[in-house]
Amino acid sequence: MLEPTGVYIIRTHEQLKALSDPLRTKILMNLVKGPYTGQQLAEQMGITRNNIYFHLKELEKHGVIQVVKREEKNGIMQKYYRAVSGRFIPEEHLLPSLDLVETSRQVFMETVQLTREKIQLAPGASFALDSSNQEQWKNIAGTYQFYGTAGSFTAFLNDFKALVEKHFSKTAQGTQEERSYYMSLVAFQDSQETRSSEAAKGRIKG
Repeated sequence: MLEPTGVYIIRTHEQLKALSDPLRTKILMNLVKGPYTGQQLAEQMGITRNNIYFHLKELEKHGVIQVVKREEKNGIMQKYYRAVSGRFIPEEHLLPSLDLVETSRQVFMETVQLTREKIQLAPGASFALDSSNQEQWKNIAGTYQFYGTAGSFTAFLNDFKALVEKHFSKTAQGTQEERSYYMSLVAFQDSQETRSSEAAKGRIKG
């Protein structure tokens, strides 16, 4: 079965328009996680099959999802759909796009929702307290607010990616000590407010 890999480049306004619908964004995020039939998506999302199949047809027409498996069940051929990639980025000539604002917001909301589902399904041992070795962390939960430039934020993300690659692998290596860990990263500018260096100094002194 094909796995979504790499980055898919959105090249046309038609593709951008197809993805700008919040419901299609939610469908696409589900298909990034794994393959689903239209029936499965309809039941999971609580909407009609006709509605789901209409949006699946549009997403498939614009090349952002594909059929990865066909399976006969009760005499009916079931199609399993999957996103063609885990990330979708528009070409420069399509930006800026107001259509993408709510689409991006929906992607962040789906990321948070997926994290909630992972927490609920994780075994109790993932959250059990252990005072025998307080230096050996087994999980982490926290929110942070900080100030910096756009450049420092980009540098942090690059450092973060390098740190993940240094300590972890994306595929299981089969070692006895190996465990599966899940990490969710959501970061964004939460205000248009900027601070001059003098204002920052004044706040620190105060």
